[in-house]
Amino acid sequence: MKKVTLFTLTWMCVCTATAVYAVPPHYPDLTKGGNRWLVTFYNDTSPNHDQWATQGICFYPTGNVGTHQQYVWVSDTYPDWNGRATQEGDQVFMHGDFQWYYNIPYAGHDALQWEIVTGQRTIGSGHWQEWLTDEKFGRTFGWGNALWRRVGKCEIDNADEALEKYRDLPRDSNSTPSRALKDSKI
Repeated sequence: MKKVTLFTLTWMCVCTATAVYAVPPHYPDLTKGGNRWLVTFYNDTSPNHDQWATQGICFYPTGNVGTHQQYVWVSDTYPDWNGRATQEGDQVFMHGDFQWYYNIPYAGHDALQWEIVTGQRTIGSGHWQEWLTDEKFGRTFGWGNALWRRVGKCEIDNADEALEKYRDLPRDSNSTPSRALKDSKI
C-alpha cells in the first residue's frame, strides 16, 4: 500500500511539474490573421498631436525565447527600415534602423513600445521615438504616439527577400520615399 501511494504521489508531482514548465501557446501573435500592419506617428510634443506619417511594417517570426515571441520586421513603404521585435502577451517592443537620405545607411534609429488593445487583435497603440546618430547624445527628432492597425498579409513571405526588395525604394524630389503612405485610412 505504501509503495502504491508513494508511486502515485511521485507520478502526480512529475505530471504537475511538467504542466508548470510546458510552453503555452503564444497569443496574440503579430502574424496570425495577417503579418502586415500600418503604424501612424502622432507628434507627442505638439499640443495638437499632429499626424506625421503612416508606414507599412511586415513582421516575420523567428521563434520563441522563454515567454517571448521574437520577430524581425521590414517596412514595405520606407527604404531600408527594419529591425527586431519581441512580444510577450499584448506587449510589443521594437527597435530598428533606417536610411537617412542617400548614402547614409543606418544613421536613423527607432524604438517602439506598444500594446495590442482590441479583442480582435487588429488595433494597437503605444509610443515611438526616432533619433539620428551623432557623436554625443543622439539627435532626437520625434517623440510620438503610435496607432497600429493590422491590414492583412505582406506581399513577400520571406524576411530576407523583403529586406532586399524594400532596401532601395524610390524617392521623390524631396527625398521622401515615393511609396510612403499619405493617408492614414489606407
